[in-house]
Amino acid sequence: MFELVTVRRKASWILCGVLLSGPTAALAQDKLSLRSVDARLARIERVLDQSLLEQLQRVDSLQREIRSLRGEIESLNNEIDKLTKRSSDLYADTDRRVTDLEESRDSLEFLNAEGALSEGGVGEGDFLDDAAQDPSGPSTASRAVESAAEAPAVFVSQRGSSIPSPSSAEFGNGPRPPTGQLRDTATQAEKAGYTRAYDLLVRGQNDSAVRSFNEFLVSFPDGPYSDNAWYWQGEAMYAQRDFDSALRNFGVVVNSFPNSTKVPDARLKIGFALYEQRRFGESRDILTGVQNEYPGRSAAVLARKRLQKMSRDGQ
Repeated sequence: MFELVTVRRKASWILCGVLLSGPTAALAQDKLSLRSVDARLARIERVLDQSLLEQLQRVDSLQREIRSLRGEIESLNNEIDKLTKRSSDLYADTDRRVTDLEESRDSLEFLNAEGALSEGGVGEGDFLDDAAQDPSGPSTASRAVESAAEAPAVFVSQRGSSIPSPSSAEFGNGPRPPTGQLRDTATQAEKAGYTRAYDLLVRGQNDSAVRSFNEFLVSFPDGPYSDNAWYWQGEAMYAQRDFDSALRNFGVVVNSFPNSTKVPDARLKIGFALYEQRRFGESRDILTGVQNEYPGRSAAVLARKRLQKMSRDGQ
């Protein structure tokens, strides 16, 4: 009996020990798990910190490069502006000098010792641009508008042939002649637009030149290059054998810019366009007026040569 009680007590103690040791083992296991998680989180944080640091360094490097590139772009834009201005100024100055030289040559070449026209002369292919105005100097177009109130609506030659002003319907949706005061100076965009259109004409790209001059005249209808733009667009139209449109443009030069240096050339090309349309009587009247009113100018010589051809052909 005593032994049975002893065994029971031992079993109770063992059971209590087991019960008491269970939570302790679980707590130890939990501590090991938490330490493992903490270690893993620490490693992840170190990796993320390193990655973020590298990304921040890259972003900072890219920002420095962008600032440097912006500075270079601003510097290049400044240089481009300076070069564009210098190119435009040189272009205008060259044209002005060509005008002076051409007029001096014409006066010396086409007048003989008695002061009359010589029998020589230049051909139509030698006809050069003598009216690209220097926008920094006096504006021919402005002087033309100032005198427009005094000028007649149409030009009447010595022999009675008139150049009517084009009607509004002839312009359609395109540019129209200026009606107010013109500007004395041109903007850089205006100079660039005129140069671009004129270069297309020089390269023989007449379709593109007509469109480019059209855009120019729509954008800058009242600038100092207006008379030249109307004239050279007319030349491009003449080269396309669009004589009606060419006559309209040359008529705008004569009527809207009476003091322009392009007036003699415009009147000459009106005579030529009428000749191409076989309107020989009107052509002869216009060309005779050019010959008589501009002695010593290349326009007068070319008018005389065409008149001589018409006489030989019985026209």
